[in-house]
Amino acid sequence: MPRPTAPGDDAGRDDAARDGAGLAEAVVAGTPALVCVIGADGRILSFNPALERSTGWRAAEVLGRSFYEVLAVPHEAALAREFVEDAVRTGTAPPQEGDWLDRWGGTRRVSLLNSVVRDAGGRAVGVACVGVDVTEQRREEARLREAALSDPLTGLRNRTALVAAAADALRDSTSPGTGVLFCDLDRFKQANDVHGHEVGDELLRQVGARLGDLARDGDVVARLGGDEFVVLLPRTDAERLSAVRDAADAALARPYGTRHGRVVLGASVGAALGAHGDDVERVLAAADRHMYGIKSGRRAGRG
Repeated sequence: MPRPTAPGDDAGRDDAARDGAGLAEAVVAGTPALVCVIGADGRILSFNPALERSTGWRAAEVLGRSFYEVLAVPHEAALAREFVEDAVRTGTAPPQEGDWLDRWGGTRRVSLLNSVVRDAGGRAVGVACVGVDVTEQRREEARLREAALSDPLTGLRNRTALVAAAADALRDSTSPGTGVLFCDLDRFKQANDVHGHEVGDELLRQVGARLGDLARDGDVVARLGGDEFVVLLPRTDAERLSAVRDAADAALARPYGTRHGRVVLGASVGAALGAHGDDVERVLAAADRHMYGIKSGRRAGRG
């Protein structure tokens, strides 16, 4: 038999519903998560305080406006619109990570858990996005990745980055060749001993800059350590490899200005041209042997 309804039951349920709605509003207002509800037509229906703090927008300024004009990055607006429309149509809204605009035109990186919002009749009417601002975290991750691939003194690529780039270049079956220049400075130890490590470090940075001036887009300049530098020339033929080698030889022979006056170094520059499928270490070793032959010849008075 149905349970008899006490006169106050309906009122109690109404009070509980109001209390529940108020609690939900308080949670959304107090959570550090970024909460944005987007209607099926793209209008912003909810914009919580955490999202105000992250983006600089006030809820009163954006409620009712198009999400695609306020928060979506312009070149991703069409994708954002497609995401919302698909979510409403299919009833599913998978997690995402992407950039949202702030009010000053900058971007914030946001990691999102999304869900479809339904009305009392179960009809999908929008998407609720609950996110975490991961901008600083992603910047730190990018900084650490960059540090892992960079020489801390010169800012050039390190051996790890060089080998990875060379492996990619040697996998290119359409490339005419992959050129490698192996540069070992002459008289660097003497300059370092005479003028000190600060001048030595300054010289190494200048060497890196001169080699960088010879590089075109796609080339990689790396410092392997000490006074050894490598220039990687993807999609290069023998003619360009020879031309860049001569240019490097001339550039590194010019005097260097330092706090202790002019210093002359010079360099021995070896070259090797790898083909599709060649082993990275084999090509690097070939350039190293060529460089060593040049240096030995100079010491013997043959160059």
